[in-house]
Amino acid sequence: MIDSISASSNLWASGVMGVQRGMDQVNNSAGMTARLPITATDPMSGDFIQATGERIEGLYQVKASVKGLQIANKTLESLLRITA
Repeated sequence: MIDSISASSNLWASGVMGVQRGMDQVNNSAGMTARLPITATDPMSGDFIQATGERIEGLYQVKASVKGLQIANKTLESLLRITA
């Protein structure tokens, strides 16, 4: 039983780290976008597209990690009900 609780807490820790990585990626790509020159002749330049793609990728990282956290919470809740 202890191993199951430990595995659930590891999943929770992985989810939290995944959310942090995703948010860091979103923040970094937003910084890239903010540093782009305003007078760019082509607003859809490669740098803008890359930053936007990284921001979307970061968003999906956060969404997937939150789903992992939800699963970890349900697993831990079930384990606690069994032991209660």
